[in-house]
Amino acid sequence: MDQAAPKNLQDDFENLFENTMAGNLVVSPGGVVLRANSRLSSWLGHSAQDLAGKRLSDLLTVGGSIYLETHLAPMLRMQGEFEEIMLEMRHFDGGKIPVLMNGFEQRDAAGQPLFLRLTIIRASNRLTYEQNLRKAGKQAREALATVEGTLLDERETAALREQFIAVLGHDLRNPLAAIDGGMRAIARSPLNEQQERIVSLVAATVKRMSGLIDDIMDFARGRLGGGIPVRLSETDLSAVLLQVVNEISGARPGRRIEADVELPLPIMCDGPKLAQLTSNLLANAVTHGSPDGPITITARSTAAGFELSVANTGEPIQADAVERLFLPFTRVADGGKQGLGLGLYIASEIAKAHGGRLRVVSDETRTVFTLEIPV
Repeated sequence: MDQAAPKNLQDDFENLFENTMAGNLVVSPGGVVLRANSRLSSWLGHSAQDLAGKRLSDLLTVGGSIYLETHLAPMLRMQGEFEEIMLEMRHFDGGKIPVLMNGFEQRDAAGQPLFLRLTIIRASNRLTYEQNLRKAGKQAREALATVEGTLLDERETAALREQFIAVLGHDLRNPLAAIDGGMRAIARSPLNEQQERIVSLVAATVKRMSGLIDDIMDFARGRLGGGIPVRLSETDLSAVLLQVVNEISGARPGRRIEADVELPLPIMCDGPKLAQLTSNLLANAVTHGSPDGPITITARSTAAGFELSVANTGEPIQADAVERLFLPFTRVADGGKQGLGLGLYIASEIAKAHGGRLRVVSDETRTVFTLEIPV
């Protein structure tokens, strides 16, 4: 049993040397290949017998051979080993094979080198992985630089938008305020009938211009500022809507507006903005609806949300006009009615700002605009 042990150990060594995924080399202290396993010889396009007797430097590329002499040989003398050194070996046909090489120098009792064991692992996949990793890192850095540049541009654009909107409001409202103040001062003086008509006409024009400026400001915020801003709070919307109805009725005493508002609980919304939306819808119904037909405003709140509708009789809106009705500067052709065509666009933007939508249905019997805001 004891006599068979050395033979079995020798067999195990032979098996481990030959049957492995790594290439194995045994090299003399002078750098001559003493033995190579079949795995390495197949990589290099030689037979194991062909490799025996060759110099290790002959199996490496020029760069690898230089690195062997200048770095690995001194490292072996000092440390007796090295690990995971990236080199390139030469194939029989002249091609290059990237490898990771590990070396251990076997020495005698006096510390003199006997031979060098080299374990070699192909590194093609590792190189591909590292190249892909570097490429991905470069792409990530470029993408980050692009995002940072975009964010900077967006901040600058946002600041420019706010400045533009502020200047727009200031430069338009200040001259109008001066006109309004001047006409109010004149109105306090004794006036003849013609002068009173002129003052009244100018006052009405100032009020109309103020509404147009409001529309332009809302349009600028909606298009340039990323949407009309809203401030949500619990609002007694019944009172808000009825006040709008009274204002429109007072301005148009000849038109019949019927209100059916049932909102027993406060609504989470921006009250002034929904008042503006309702005013735009009612003004649209008054302008384009049948003069002798009623205008109906209905408001309901349910578990699903809030719904407001404004209906009027009159000529239906043509199908092609419905498709662009909520676009800015769009007006239904109606005898040269004045306005910028922003009312319905602004109403639609207010609906979006509340997370809702504004839609229209128009036929021969009536036209209905409906606002739906989900809970």
